[in-house]
Amino acid sequence: MKLFYFISLGVVGLMTLSPLWLLRRDGGERFERVIARYTETGVPVWNDNPVVRRDSFGGAVRSIDPTTCGDTTSADIQGNFYEGLYSYHYLLLDEGRPVLIPSLARSMPRVSKDGLTYTIKLKRGVKYHRNPCFGLLNAEVYKTRTVRAEDFVLAFKRVADYHNSNTSISWAFLAGRIVGLDAYRAKTKKYAAGDFSRYSLPVEGLRALDDLTLQIRLTKPYPQFTKVLAMGVYAPCPAEAVDYWLTGLGKIPQAQRNVEFREAKMVVGTGAYLLHTFKRKNKIILVRNPDYRPVYYPSKGSPGDGQAGLLADAGKRVPFIDVIDLDFVAESYSAWMLFLSRRSDASGIPREAFESVITPGRDLTATWRKKHIYLRKVWQPSVYWFVFNMEDKLLGASPALRQAMCLSYDVESQIRILSNGRGRHARNVVPASFKGNKEAGPGPYFRFDPAEAKKKIAQAKQELASKGLLDAQGEIPPITVELGDHIGARRMAEFARQQFARIGVRIKAVFNDWPTLQQKVHSKHAQMYTMGWHADYYDAENFLQLFYSPNIKKGTNNSNYSNPQFDKLYEQIRTMPDSPQRTAIYAKMIRMIGQDCPVLTLSEPLTLVLYYDWYKNVKLHPIGYGFGKYRRIDTALRKKLGGR
Repeated sequence: MKLFYFISLGVVGLMTLSPLWLLRRDGGERFERVIARYTETGVPVWNDNPVVRRDSFGGAVRSIDPTTCGDTTSADIQGNFYEGLYSYHYLLLDEGRPVLIPSLARSMPRVSKDGLTYTIKLKRGVKYHRNPCFGLLNAEVYKTRTVRAEDFVLAFKRVADYHNSNTSISWAFLAGRIVGLDAYRAKTKKYAAGDFSRYSLPVEGLRALDDLTLQIRLTKPYPQFTKVLAMGVYAPCPAEAVDYWLTGLGKIPQAQRNVEFREAKMVVGTGAYLLHTFKRKNKIILVRNPDYRPVYYPSKGSPGDGQAGLLADAGKRVPFIDVIDLDFVAESYSAWMLFLSRRSDASGIPREAFESVITPGRDLTATWRKKHIYLRKVWQPSVYWFVFNMEDKLLGASPALRQAMCLSYDVESQIRILSNGRGRHARNVVPASFKGNKEAGPGPYFRFDPAEAKKKIAQAKQELASKGLLDAQGEIPPITVELGDHIGARRMAEFARQQFARIGVRIKAVFNDWPTLQQKVHSKHAQMYTMGWHADYYDAENFLQLFYSPNIKKGTNNSNYSNPQFDKLYEQIRTMPDSPQRTAIYAKMIRMIGQDCPVLTLSEPLTLVLYYDWYKNVKLHPIGYGFGKYRRIDTALRKKLGGR
């Protein structure tokens, strides 16, 4: 989905109502007690020896509200406390592809013969996190309630809400798809942003038939719809949370109300963990949900999982870990030093240390394995790229300029030099493992060819000169490139300068934190920028929709690419089931993008992560979230090996 790119104002109520009984600083956070469960009468049962996982995060978390989650960093965090109707099996893969399973749904949807009506039964007894919005059970414990179908109706309405301006990703997958939802969105525009009475307006295609039955009617068949429902952005939302946190039970003046949940105390999910602390660029603490329904570790896996020890806990109730303690560490080398000092349980591998840790065959060296460390790796269904703003007067005016910049860029060297070979050259805009990639073949300009690049730049100057877009010296004006604010982005900026200099193109690098970069992109203020797309589901359509021109307004077509022929083909395939005919059209569309070059494709990343032997049940999943509940810490082994 996702693009890859606050402290809570106060813990609600008395400390006795907090999910953590005590946080004591003793050279760090020491967690002495957590609530393990509640009795039937609401009395807390304490765990005086909680298991703590310690890790770090390096990107700014943009959102803790499911409707506004549009990046992988936020999704990684949100997957611990929000759940959708469907999810993915932790271990099973079907020919390398994730296997869809029910999460809050009781079973897969019942779909009408015309493919337009989805009827979904919900699991019984799924409880929300205890929260002030549900009131007090007694002097020390908040109430909860079970999830109802109407909560999903509200979730869809919040995604469609005109005033919820940060829902570009979640809205893009629903716009034009559900009967009456676009009309509902238009109606919400007439309301004041703080007037949530608009959530009472009916939507013809969204109905709670009863507390446990949700019915969704589509405008046209949508073959990927069940996969879309596995996205956490459509997690249920109780009306009580809106009433309590966003309106203050009517006491917050309309003009002062937010439309988004922005503080840890406002998070009301169903997941295995509660969000206890959320300090942006500082600290995140997640605590076991004492009311989490019975969920068990998988008993089946893919070939090799048993030998890897991934079935040792088969059939056991999860979660195994009580507290997840995450520190913000901006630079990878600093996170690496925490790992080496055994103050964190896992780490990526910084560029500087890579060759001493990983063999040429991308395995862990024997020396490092002797340190009681193991390696996990996964090819991500993602594509990194430079994006050209097609509405920019310079970049949009000259196809030859974009083609020349693609041809001048040595992607293989970038992967080798900047990423230690952790990736493969993305030869077109769809990952290599997706249908349509091989059928389309490499894009004609997604290759390194300096001689051809020089020919193209001469053509580009002619195109730009005819439109009066060259500078006073007859040269192409400098191009501003927006990047992240980490050291890797600075290295990339210098590398890019060298690549484009060979054809006389000058760039000006601007460094941004993640939220700022996203804001510039969505407001069309970025002339050129680095970003990527991580698959929401295994279907080339998920990448091709990024170039569909109606999605410019919806916020997923951030290159602002517009091609009527491409649009016509997209409208054809969007209702087609999987078939050789659809794959052939995918290939044709991929070739169109390869010719027009609204992006300069870079790499498909290979993720490698190191873990100490005490960290169990780790399998890196290509697209799913919320798998922290399956991980386990062997505390005795950690203590023996000197971990904190």
